[in-house]
Amino acid sequence: MPKRRGQDNQNQHSNGASADKRSRPAPRRKHLYLVLDDWKKGFSVYKIDTDSFDSDSDDDQSPRVPFADRLPDPPALRLEIRGDGDMLFTTMGSKIFAVTDASYGQTPALVYNTETAGLAIGPAIPAHLQCGFSIVVAVTETLYAFSSPAFNNQQSFQVMSWALNSLHDQNTRYPSEEGRSWRSLPMLPPPYNIYEIVTSYAVHPDGQTIFMTTSYRDRPNLQRSTYSFNIKYCVWRWHDWVLPFRGQGHFDSELDAWVGLNMDDDICCCQVPSDIGSETPVELGTAQLDWQIVQDRFFPKKTERLLRASLTYMGRNKFCLVQSVIRKGAKERYPVDDDDACVLHLTMFGLKYSRKGELCATNRRSTCSYQVSRHKDYFSPQAFWV
Repeated sequence: MPKRRGQDNQNQHSNGASADKRSRPAPRRKHLYLVLDDWKKGFSVYKIDTDSFDSDSDDDQSPRVPFADRLPDPPALRLEIRGDGDMLFTTMGSKIFAVTDASYGQTPALVYNTETAGLAIGPAIPAHLQCGFSIVVAVTETLYAFSSPAFNNQQSFQVMSWALNSLHDQNTRYPSEEGRSWRSLPMLPPPYNIYEIVTSYAVHPDGQTIFMTTSYRDRPNLQRSTYSFNIKYCVWRWHDWVLPFRGQGHFDSELDAWVGLNMDDDICCCQVPSDIGSETPVELGTAQLDWQIVQDRFFPKKTERLLRASLTYMGRNKFCLVQSVIRKGAKERYPVDDDDACVLHLTMFGLKYSRKGELCATNRRSTCSYQVSRHKDYFSPQAFWV
């Protein structure tokens, strides 16, 4: 019996959909990467499977911290540096960038590809940036770095992007890291001065505007004003308000807000300004931002002392709070080279607005703790979702 037209079309559609589904590549699974100064010769990068975190029950309002475990051994990557040299880490796409300071002359960036586990050599760091970065901001496939006079005698604002100058780069879908290059951008306009440093920053969801809040160098907790840089028009504006964060503010589309940590390590959120400017340079932005602190508190146990906390955005209203603490009984107040003195608490959670409009953490959270050591006073553990 011949097939009916509708049945035949349905079978063809089904077969075609199956074929398309089979040919469509599966989305890349992301992982949490931890960067630690846990060995004397340098830094380690650990790949963490967040599915192994312990989940709290919906009825428990405070996260349960499990017994501190050991990190995966060996780590995904180890980077050795000489002496007490510093190293800065940031991400762009699926890659982790590691940049050393200028103590040993001009050095290239190292680029770790989390998809291939390969390590490549990136472009050399510009001379004005080699003494340290105030901030590093990744926007799509472009990296923006700012160095204030607190780190260098000359302030600098640089951008690293693809430089399609060779035939190889133009004909290759994935150019080599040598295809990246740095170039200078206009510096922050007045009223910014050499006595200020950048203490917080955030990228507008339009992907075209970077906001930076400054503070006086000797009073980093006293924020002064905010500047926005329009990537498209390459111009600055000054705003008479400040971002409430310490470090980076992460945009979450479900909240339609930036989320970050304030100076007291409390989680807070801030509305995103609509007055983001145009190609008109250096004009006053008049918007005033509303912000609030999350009602839930994420403090370590009473027997532990908090060293530093950081917040990592994992997409789709999911965050990871990283808390580096010193256990009770540690030999020193701020121990270095003590394998049993520090614990790293990782807490994954979401955020939502209550009926009263207050921002609260979702009841169900995931936690994990690791026993770690530290070998550099200036370095704080960093986490990246790539």
